[in-house]
Amino acid sequence: MSINNVKRWLTFDCYDTLVRYTESKSATMTDLISVKGGTKDLVESAWSVFQSSERRLQTEDFLPLNQVLKKSLKFALSEIGFDSTIADEDKMLSAVKDADPFPEVNQVLSELKQDYKIAILSNSEPDIIRFNIAKIGVAFDEVVLASEAKCYKPSAGMFNELIKRLNEDPKNITHIAQSFYHDMRTAKDLGFGRRIWINRYKKQGDFSYKPDAEISDMRRLHEQL
Repeated sequence: MSINNVKRWLTFDCYDTLVRYTESKSATMTDLISVKGGTKDLVESAWSVFQSSERRLQTEDFLPLNQVLKKSLKFALSEIGFDSTIADEDKMLSAVKDADPFPEVNQVLSELKQDYKIAILSNSEPDIIRFNIAKIGVAFDEVVLASEAKCYKPSAGMFNELIKRLNEDPKNITHIAQSFYHDMRTAKDLGFGRRIWINRYKKQGDFSYKPDAEISDMRRLHEQL
């Protein structure tokens, strides 16, 4: 525990750090297109468009995540000659809501709560994140969402909203995330005390933003703290 029995903050990205966000969306995309008679090549084309559209929409005038996902799906299916129905949109939203936590997440977070305060910083909204938190099965001390900050990571606005809500100097916060693009760079720029990269997908990092620690999943997180 921290000195003077004051619990320090650990802040977590949710999607692809705690739950299988991308994997769940990708599997749903494959199912949707297969039902429509699409081939593997069409799935790959649509998935590429979906990912680029989601990232682009999150840099434009703010839309809540459910709208970003619906628009991205519409663009993706249109690219390969299919229409996106309301049922298709509902399935994609369900893919995010029902995304399974990574197997170690519940136990690791439950143990960390004994010594730290824990928060989520997520590009999400209340009607989606509540399902994710329920599946994780751990109560967080704070949850800060894009729908509240009216911007998406990697925008500094998201992180500044977190700092404000925690009422804590960023140098006293450890941020833990999978994405260099969304999390690692901005957390360093804003002076977060420590940054731990959960490199689940064996990606190449950015040497100029080298994290304080890099681990392949959260099982070794406690020893890094």
